[in-house]
Amino acid sequence: MFKRPLSAKTSSPLRSSDLRKLRDEVVRSFSLADSAAAKALLPDGTLSCKATTHLDEPCTLYLAPGGDPRFFRVGKGSDGQLVPTCYAFDIRPDMLPVLATAEAVVENLVSGSALFAAGVSPYTLSRLPASIQPGWLVAITVASDPSQRVVAVGQLGGTKEELVRMQQSEKERKGKAVVTLHARGDYLWATGSAVDAPLPERTAEPASTNDSAESLADNLASSTLNDSSAPTKADDASAQTESAPSTDLSPSDVDQILLNALLLAISTSLSSAQFPLPASLLYSSHILPARPATLLSSPGGAAAAEIKKSSLKKLDRLIKAAVKKGYIAAKEVKGEWVVQSVNAKHADVETLRPYKTIAGEEKAQAREAKKDEEKKEDSEAGGKGDPEVTELWKLSGDSVKQLFRSVEHERPPQDLYTSSQLSTLLRRFTDTHSVAHPSHRSLLLLTPSAHPSPSSLSLESEAAIELLARCVLKKGETPDQVGREKGSPGCMTREEALKRIRKDGCTGYWALRRGKNGEESVKKGSPPMIKVAIKNVGKRQVTLVSGHEPWDLFSSEEFAEELKHRSASSTSIQPIAGSAKKGQANKVEIMCQGTHDALVVKLLTARGVPKAYIDVDTSKSKK
Repeated sequence: MFKRPLSAKTSSPLRSSDLRKLRDEVVRSFSLADSAAAKALLPDGTLSCKATTHLDEPCTLYLAPGGDPRFFRVGKGSDGQLVPTCYAFDIRPDMLPVLATAEAVVENLVSGSALFAAGVSPYTLSRLPASIQPGWLVAITVASDPSQRVVAVGQLGGTKEELVRMQQSEKERKGKAVVTLHARGDYLWATGSAVDAPLPERTAEPASTNDSAESLADNLASSTLNDSSAPTKADDASAQTESAPSTDLSPSDVDQILLNALLLAISTSLSSAQFPLPASLLYSSHILPARPATLLSSPGGAAAAEIKKSSLKKLDRLIKAAVKKGYIAAKEVKGEWVVQSVNAKHADVETLRPYKTIAGEEKAQAREAKKDEEKKEDSEAGGKGDPEVTELWKLSGDSVKQLFRSVEHERPPQDLYTSSQLSTLLRRFTDTHSVAHPSHRSLLLLTPSAHPSPSSLSLESEAAIELLARCVLKKGETPDQVGREKGSPGCMTREEALKRIRKDGCTGYWALRRGKNGEESVKKGSPPMIKVAIKNVGKRQVTLVSGHEPWDLFSSEEFAEELKHRSASSTSIQPIAGSAKKGQANKVEIMCQGTHDALVVKLLTARGVPKAYIDVDTSKSKK
């Protein structure tokens, strides 16, 4: 999964409740003795981080406070399989069943190859539990390493009996015993602190990578792999020669690239194609676009992997080979091959791992080019870059000031807090003084009587509960009235408490900063909405724009002139009666003949107004 760099977002500490759940899952999944063992793997301050692999697979990383990845979970949410990393195995090496292999195989595991049955130590294979099933996690070690350090982790490719049969059968020796998920030395390992293995070369990724790993597995099969065996120098040199990547594609490499492209096309673009399909159209519209995107960065580019560079030389031979393997059904009609159907349930189709294709890369480049073009248009239209809008809050109520200033923290400039800062300080206050309900941590106590055992509360906790109640209760409202309709009288959710504190105990401000290094301007109140409305004026419809002055991003005259030229319609500026206090200039409304709400939104966003602060009313627009 991690043979190429992964894209990770900013990490954040796990909530204490989520950390407890994660530790419990680790104890259950890996048969640990107690929660103390799980705490060693996931200490207090454990971080979580969303990430995506080079194949755009989503995953969640769980990091130690120092940044070492301890576990990862494939997929979105918490439904995916929890997998320990080699950093976790360095702490607890006994979490999973173990299979041993030769040291020469490790380089291929780091490069993402599977561990083939021929390369597994028969002794460790015999020690697997009889009940183990395909998809279960196993750890991989080096048979010659006396420390038995785990070098990789992956999912088992079959039952114990199936793996033994693979090893003993000449035809099935290249069967996958373990599908590698993570290895010591891959890019996930490189995000941590103890990088002691070099990363594999990635200047090119020929299609023969798996073939070289299979050849290596065959060589290893001739030796007796056990806990004391080690590959000879001659074997190691041979393995390095076979597995060394080549920048030039051989004809057999091109054969494999085209067949893999056909397999991928069967599971993607060909699933909705109409048959019969001419073989020439299959090749040009489905096989060629499904070749790996890595070809674009290799010598010769995509032209190096075409049918004329393969050992087959001609398209009809490729079609015959695909028919023979059972991938497609085709027949020759008047000298031209026509594909009748494809076999989407073929084992090779189902087991092929998706990869980035040339077509996907070209689409991504087209999207980037379109974005660049739009940015250029926006710049020509007078855009000044996207600003950063932040809502800020200043403590105003005495009780609110007392609550937040009782928590030690560095006060922000001008005492203006963001919503996330207020949320963090409120959580610190409630955790420090035990204000949260012991059974429902999302509920905050507003009266000691709401606690299951009020007598256990300290005087400090009771004072903190009373202070919180003064901050969040409305005038004339008693604690027992809160939460009654939800079955929790005397309690309030943390979100509702923070909402009330911001509304009644704080003064709102908003800040506008253009770019990371731009100058920030702070104004009182909430970020204003720019109103765009379609209205009837006589028998015509007009577009009205108002509320743009507080943003101070452009003048009314500039915008009206730009709108006039872009819409090819007349525009005018008229004051809004009663929109300003005595002695101040009235706010204005820009009017444009015709229905141009979409154009107005585009021009506003081009000049830096976030779309979230543009209110479009088309209720009176003619359908």
